[in-house]
Amino acid sequence: MAEVVHHFYPKIVELHNYSSANGLQQKMYNWNTLNAKVFKRLGFMVTRQDCEACCNCKPGAVERVLKLIKVKIAKFKEENGDAIPGMLPAQAGQQTMFQQPQQPMQGVMMSRNAPLQMPGGVGAPMPMGVMAPLAGKMNSGIAPELLAERDTVISELRETNQILETKVRKLEQLVRLKDAKIQTLMAKLQAAGLA
Repeated sequence: MAEVVHHFYPKIVELHNYSSANGLQQKMYNWNTLNAKVFKRLGFMVTRQDCEACCNCKPGAVERVLKLIKVKIAKFKEENGDAIPGMLPAQAGQQTMFQQPQQPMQGVMMSRNAPLQMPGGVGAPMPMGVMAPLAGKMNSGIAPELLAERDTVISELRETNQILETKVRKLEQLVRLKDAKIQTLMAKLQAAGLA
């Protein structure tokens, strides 16, 4: 479902948040994440009963949810145009790194020797407004080809990072499954009086 919504709104659906799932618990986690992070921004929520019906493969459940999402996305597009949910029009990809910010940054702390600290914490993306005043000065002597190459490398590294994060999550899930299996076997050994 995340991939379907990602097709319409790729900027609000981070596919790396949704691991492939066979178990009911992981499926419900994916649905709850989709509800909280995406559907809420689109102005609706899928009911818990519908989520459970989809996770349990009840006949007609997915079709019902797909129809609901189709209607809600159409309604959202009709009301808001192509705006990205949860963002102001100026933030919806129209402002580039080289444009002047439309409003000053708040909550940014800076010292001479310390790196830039953002309100979102470590790893939070740096708002474009922070770099805008410096970008014109720094990049005035750099060839456009180098800038394009840099942007390509950055996007490739981000994609690699997302893939690695997905792999880490899947490996963590495997570890949890193995731990559960070990606990089950230990309990059987204890019940048989062998441990």
